[in-house]
Amino acid sequence: MNEQRAEAYINLIEQLLACTDDEELNNILQANQELIDPEFLHMMENYATELEQQGNNHAARLRNMAQQLGQYLNLQARSIEKYQDYFNFLMEVLRKIWNDPSPHLIYPCLAQNLDKLDENFAIVFHDWARQALAKATTEQFYYITRDAFNLSNLIREFRPNNITLKQKNAIKQIAIEGYEIALFNLTFNAFPIEWAKTKQIIASIYLDKITGKKTNDVEQAISCYKETLKVFTEEKFAEDWARTMIGLGLAYTNRTKGNRSENLELAFTYCMEALKVYSFEAFPQEWAMTQNNLGNVYNNRIIGDKTENLEGGITAFTKALKVYTFENFPYEWAMIHNNLANIYFNRIRGNKADNLETAITSLKESLKIWTFDAFPYERSGVLSNLANAYNNRIKGDKAENLEQAIFYYQEALQVRTFEIFSQDWADIQNNLATAYLYRIRGDKAENLEIAISAYKEVLKVWNFDDSPYKWAMTQNNLGNAYLNRIRGDKADNLEMAILAYTEALKVRTFEAFPYEWAMTKQNLSGAYLDRIRGDKTENLEDAISFSTEVLKVYTFEDFPENWARSQNNLGEAYRNRIRGERADNLELAIVAYNLSLEVLTPTAFPIDCLRTGRNLGKTANSIEDWETAIKGYNLAIEAVENTLLQALNPQRQQEILSDAMDVYHGIVQSYLNLDQPDRALEYVERSKTRYLVQLLTDRDIYPKGNIPQTIITELDRLRRAIIGEEQQLAIQEQTRNRGVILTPDQQKQPILNDYTHLNKLKQELNQFIDREITKTKIDEDFILTQTVKPIPFQDILSLTDAETCLLQWYITSEKILAFVVSADGNINLWESSEDDRDKLTDLINNYLQLYYSQNGHQEWINQLSDLLQTFSDTLHINDILALIPNTCKRLIIIPYLFLHILPLHALPINDNQILQDKYDVQYAPSCQLFKITQQRQLNDLNSLFAIQNPQNNLLFTDLEVEIIKNLFVQSDILAKQNATEIAIKTHQNFPLANCIHFSCHGTFNPNKPLESALILTKEKTDQEDGYLRLGEIFELNFKNCRLVMLSACETGLIDLNSISDEYIGLPSGFLFAGSPSVVSSLWKVGELSTAFLLIKFYETLPKNPQKGEIAVSLKNAQKWLQTLTLDQFEQELERFQLQLDTIINQLGGGKRPIFNESLKQIRQRQPYPFKNPYYWAGFIATGF
Repeated sequence: MNEQRAEAYINLIEQLLACTDDEELNNILQANQELIDPEFLHMMENYATELEQQGNNHAARLRNMAQQLGQYLNLQARSIEKYQDYFNFLMEVLRKIWNDPSPHLIYPCLAQNLDKLDENFAIVFHDWARQALAKATTEQFYYITRDAFNLSNLIREFRPNNITLKQKNAIKQIAIEGYEIALFNLTFNAFPIEWAKTKQIIASIYLDKITGKKTNDVEQAISCYKETLKVFTEEKFAEDWARTMIGLGLAYTNRTKGNRSENLELAFTYCMEALKVYSFEAFPQEWAMTQNNLGNVYNNRIIGDKTENLEGGITAFTKALKVYTFENFPYEWAMIHNNLANIYFNRIRGNKADNLETAITSLKESLKIWTFDAFPYERSGVLSNLANAYNNRIKGDKAENLEQAIFYYQEALQVRTFEIFSQDWADIQNNLATAYLYRIRGDKAENLEIAISAYKEVLKVWNFDDSPYKWAMTQNNLGNAYLNRIRGDKADNLEMAILAYTEALKVRTFEAFPYEWAMTKQNLSGAYLDRIRGDKTENLEDAISFSTEVLKVYTFEDFPENWARSQNNLGEAYRNRIRGERADNLELAIVAYNLSLEVLTPTAFPIDCLRTGRNLGKTANSIEDWETAIKGYNLAIEAVENTLLQALNPQRQQEILSDAMDVYHGIVQSYLNLDQPDRALEYVERSKTRYLVQLLTDRDIYPKGNIPQTIITELDRLRRAIIGEEQQLAIQEQTRNRGVILTPDQQKQPILNDYTHLNKLKQELNQFIDREITKTKIDEDFILTQTVKPIPFQDILSLTDAETCLLQWYITSEKILAFVVSADGNINLWESSEDDRDKLTDLINNYLQLYYSQNGHQEWINQLSDLLQTFSDTLHINDILALIPNTCKRLIIIPYLFLHILPLHALPINDNQILQDKYDVQYAPSCQLFKITQQRQLNDLNSLFAIQNPQNNLLFTDLEVEIIKNLFVQSDILAKQNATEIAIKTHQNFPLANCIHFSCHGTFNPNKPLESALILTKEKTDQEDGYLRLGEIFELNFKNCRLVMLSACETGLIDLNSISDEYIGLPSGFLFAGSPSVVSSLWKVGELSTAFLLIKFYETLPKNPQKGEIAVSLKNAQKWLQTLTLDQFEQELERFQLQLDTIINQLGGGKRPIFNESLKQIRQRQPYPFKNPYYWAGFIATGF
């Protein structure tokens, strides 16, 4: 080793030890590759030994470097052959360029060797050129630099198909290497203009790079652009100078080093300078590009009025679109739409919800051009932005929006990976974590853990030193996650939240970032509001102090939405305050809530309005200010109902309403406290059966005028198909939400419903209306839906008359209410104690546990009479009946929640009677539904369509149908194997029948009520599965029907999980399908008792049943069966002997003993074999 090389080794070692970061270390090694050999490693070991002897702690660090360089040399040795391949390819390309640099000759060669156009080629190019130039003659020097320049020009414009983003970036690096080589000849002194132009090109490529060290690339670009200004002055080279201004503006907009605010101001200045030269008339493309850059600056600008900055950005992007049209500049058009969306996302002026919709529309426009195949990187950016928009979306279903956001984030991460795009990855990962933080679907606790984990991963990329702004943003978000965390110790979580917020405030100062400072301060206020550790009084004072400070930034004029949320938080702090007079604090809270609601209206911000309205209602309620409580609760209810309109399926509507039932309870109680039971009853109604009421209202909307029947038929078909698809989507949602345990990987996946078919049906319907109704001028103003107004008390009152009263139940978290409405307009109210309410819940649970027990069902039958007596006592039925006028003969009962599954008509009352001994009892899900069914055309009961024993395993249904059919003028019977699902649905008389009678098995699924069904016959060739499910029933059309009889088990049960009392069960489907009356069962009914009961029902049923007469016939049949003696039973058997003989003869040998055993058991129950309510009380009449 010569002395000069040894000295170079020592110098390189000292440079390496002086390095402060990896980037500097790599640059030094890159610049001294010729020194890195085995002898250098030996020198490093000797140097480390000397350091060790001196006690210098750098010895270990140097040995670590030596070990890594040794691995590099070993790899390099193994790569000699590979290096030779790259070298040979480089020589081949340069020879072709020497001969003729025409693209059509060079590009095929490049295309055939795409696998070699990577970072290794750039290294080989770099090493060869420097070695060649060091030994070249003057003439050779010129040709080497010329060919390198030509290669860069060619490769910069090379656009191969199907290459990775990593390859694209490598090609850019190869171009940079070539231009850097060219600069050895094109020096500042010899060729100043060419030197400056080349520097411009290099700078633009650095800015265009999309992988690698983005921070370093931007700094390199800035350096190159600034160097060009030595040549390109405004006076001598105005156009080139302006091009540099554009580049510097773009570079400073994207710069992460230095002060963010100062960078953006420099970017703004450079853009404005460029516009001095680039006018719309003279340089339209350059002018448009500058407007685009200016728009991005305005979007991110910190100095100046935030609102005006954003408006300035919109103006700039809109100007750019004058030039960048879809036809002439599709790529740039897509870029502007993406950028315009970003600014609408942040926009303060205008309606926030509308701004976000504009952003979403604009982003979807971009995706038309930026496809995955052509522009994967750009597309992933749009997907990330689209996810941000859905993450914050106000319109639409919030749960679905968040799932869409998660989906788009995950799609974006397929391209923007941690390995290649660490900064972009961190950005998307941070936003994805926020989507999990507020996610509605999936397990809430697990979602929060996913969010916390993701934020912590992001902090490995964004640290305090290199990315302080984004580090602080992530700390703020991490604080939010800990604030909401379910797992772990609550007190510890709150302390972690406070710590994270405090960390964020190291960067988010009032002076530097006032908006972000206010955001974190507000979050810190929330943490102190809930804080467990420390002095509670002081914590609340801190919360108030922080919320008050925030209002310095979040003013009504500049940030109305944030100001309003801050007022809500201030209200919460005052509501919980300990210090000061309680009354004064509550008044301050009410003032704050009222101020908040000036902005957070039910239409603009429904979710926020629900929260603040609820807070106002509760606070006013606590000081007995019922009027103010009503105001708050009413606004909250309006917000809920606006949110319901955005829900995409009935299950989601039910969840939204269930989460808000407390505000309905609150307003009902407030009106009762004001002695306004009529208004209270209106809100009881307003909380019930929302979905079904909407469906029934919309179903009867038809175009005005003389409409051809073909149009009405197709309109009905499409409507019902849409309802059926909505039901299927609701089943999917219901399945996910009840008892389905997801794996950790499944939990991270977006839980999206497939709305493709539903959207297709809706599009088909809209096109049909446009084509057949609007354009043909049948009814140009026809719309499919209308807003359903809550039923007013006068309409409720109209359901009563001198002999008819209404009994409406309502159950809150504290009590049971019973409203008795009579024709004179009086409302008598009964209220239970809280103990009775709790006792009723326990009774229901015991009732259901006994009923569903495998071994306890007979015990349930045996105890049924006693159970009904206990229910009667707990509900204080006799006290309620004392409120009913003596003139009343008919009672319309509107049950609530689990009362729907009880035979209330069979509850014992005084004088050894049951309720229906005293009154004719009708049931209805709600007053509004009952009112709608009253308005139906009532057809005579002339024609029967019956489904008879499809499974051929019921002994007495054949008797039932054989007797009943003779009571009708016309009858169509599909029996046994003929009663297939397809045969029934396609039978021409099925939709025409006046009475539809199902005598079959039924099944109610308590976990998935929407999958409850009537069980029919299934043939092997059938596409249908033989189950007529609730969702399918909604698609049927029974407009001629007067009565649907469900002679099957559990057909009257409903969803007991529905806190919103939505009335989800088979009867709801038939009510929608068109029948004004449905008779159904509340439990698994006995075969023979059911046959006798329903035969008697039909025999006493008028041919043209009017108001309440179906209920009366059912009551009479039930009373008859209840009091039927054994002798009378034998007489009935004798009456049906002919039919029974036929049926018995058709029974297989194994079924006759069962038949005989059934009769034997009945004969043992003397003197009244059917006295137990089990045999007769299970059937109820719902509807008119």
